[in-house]
Amino acid sequence: MFDKMEWYTKHAKKLDKKYYAKGESIYVLHRRTLQTAKSIIDLINDIPADDLFLELYMLVKDKEFGSFVGRYQYVLEIAKEKPDTFAEQLYEFYLKMSADIKKNNYYQGFFEFMSYFQNEDMRAMDAKRQLVYRAYVNLLMNQTEFLRKNKFELNKMVAGVTTKGELIEVDDICPSLDFCVHEIEHIALMTPDKLTPDTMLKVYAKRGYKVNSWEDTEILRVTQQLHTNVVAYLTPYINEFTIDIIPQASFSPVLGEYLKDVPVLVKNSDAFKETLCHRRKTLSANGLKIHFENSTFTKDVLLKEIYHNGAIVCLYRIETSQGETAGFYNTQTKQFVSMFTHTEEQTTLLGNYIENTILWCYAAFVGSDTSILPTAESYNEYLSDPNAEITFTSIGGKLRVPTETKHIRTIAGDDRYETEVKHISGYIRKLPDGQKASERAVTLAQSLGYDLADNETYVQPFERSSWIIRK
Repeated sequence: MFDKMEWYTKHAKKLDKKYYAKGESIYVLHRRTLQTAKSIIDLINDIPADDLFLELYMLVKDKEFGSFVGRYQYVLEIAKEKPDTFAEQLYEFYLKMSADIKKNNYYQGFFEFMSYFQNEDMRAMDAKRQLVYRAYVNLLMNQTEFLRKNKFELNKMVAGVTTKGELIEVDDICPSLDFCVHEIEHIALMTPDKLTPDTMLKVYAKRGYKVNSWEDTEILRVTQQLHTNVVAYLTPYINEFTIDIIPQASFSPVLGEYLKDVPVLVKNSDAFKETLCHRRKTLSANGLKIHFENSTFTKDVLLKEIYHNGAIVCLYRIETSQGETAGFYNTQTKQFVSMFTHTEEQTTLLGNYIENTILWCYAAFVGSDTSILPTAESYNEYLSDPNAEITFTSIGGKLRVPTETKHIRTIAGDDRYETEVKHISGYIRKLPDGQKASERAVTLAQSLGYDLADNETYVQPFERSSWIIRK
């Protein structure tokens, strides 16, 4: 019988002997890969091989995600048939895949592929398919470790790709946290006699974390995992114009500390999704800010729209008294994604609150339902937060990079000039008297969920270039 713990210990000791002394970043990257291998083995070990292979085939059947998809499938098959080979070769596999993705500038395609698995509702699957999905997600998530510009900058996270195909990275919300975990495990494996009651405190303190118990370390781990999940869910939608959707502060996972402050849902909110299928306007190019003064829990919300795969997707970042989180709402599929997606919390008070607050903000500003208005009174019809004063601020002006970083491409030839590329968001435009929208514009607007008046048309997103003198 296959002993998973014995298998892991054997490979962990072999890895530590080879890489522990070669530098912390090299060691930890190998460790992260071995942890991924372990998680996959844990998930698929009890699934009969024939069943696993069938599930893997069905998962990507008829899906167009690039020629390399079959290679990920093959790796999971190896994990089942030859777990030792899988553990020993996974790191090299990631290196080869990242080289192909970078060479072919296939970042966006990879993010779409990863998103496909993340966005499937695993609760609707049987137990066996859930395990296979989770194994696939774990395999793909760790691939991002090798897509960084410098794979050994372990406190950077891949977050998206610019409109010019350049990778976007953000700082890890809990830098060097898993360095602590791997060092403690190294001591336990290689020199267990040096594992004292103070070891954990010293290891975490060395990297700037003050902990007093194993419970404290678990809170930190979950905090980091929540943020990692948020960034991973958002990668297909993040470019230089939407990067400010990524949370800048961690979100506390200790529900007991603030659950009593979360406004309670008091009215069925199905109307939000329905009215968002019949929107009367778009958000401004740079988004919409909603400020909650005197709320028991919420501080600010930022909303931005992006045209993606034939649908308008509303990205959101919400700041609360316990930190920030983010996600998206697809107006076509009616899919709402938060860090609580596919978890028990999604069906409890907190998950419902996040979803309904974001959808109320969005529907109140762009919807056609006059019973859902951008006022505190309307908000309190759905969520109990009686002292909240709410202000909507549309962020006008031409589409701009939030970080004020310029992304300019040079034109070959005359080096005195270069072009600056501007991206124009889709918008609803009023027509001159007597004119009507084309049938194509009306059809496009309807497909995106917009209801046009007789004198309106929808202008889809486009890119515009202009010459500027090189500075």
